[in-house]
Amino acid sequence: MAEFNLQPRLDATGSEAGDAVALLTPHVEEYESVAFGEDSTDATERDGVLVPDAYLEIDGVGVFAEIYTALTPEQSVVDVGLWGPTAERFPVRVQHYALQQISQPDLYEFHALDSKVTLVIAESKLEAEEVQREVPGAALG
Repeated sequence: MAEFNLQPRLDATGSEAGDAVALLTPHVEEYESVAFGEDSTDATERDGVLVPDAYLEIDGVGVFAEIYTALTPEQSVVDVGLWGPTAERFPVRVQHYALQQISQPDLYEFHALDSKVTLVIAESKLEAEEVQREVPGAALG
């Protein structure tokens, strides 16, 4: 188990499943607290988005945020999945203006990604899903 999982979702028109490995390898090599996930997942393609089988297991919210921030501007990356099969913690992207919508903020850890988005980190999927219900859809991500 890892504290966090992170999985890029790629534009299927110009990407192959192996592209995710090439995209993630520099981060595995740079950080001791990052490794490729061992649990098997199947690569899938849906609505022009390729969800590869490669994902990262990451310990430490700072490293997680750095890698997320590095991946999002990549041209082939459509989105980044923040939960995975071995994650112990579950981040939700929330626009700063909507943080006051969270009814029990003491349950969560907060980590600002930039001047507009904060990761709200839950200890369980149920708590993360509660954040997703409380925050307006336009403010997620």
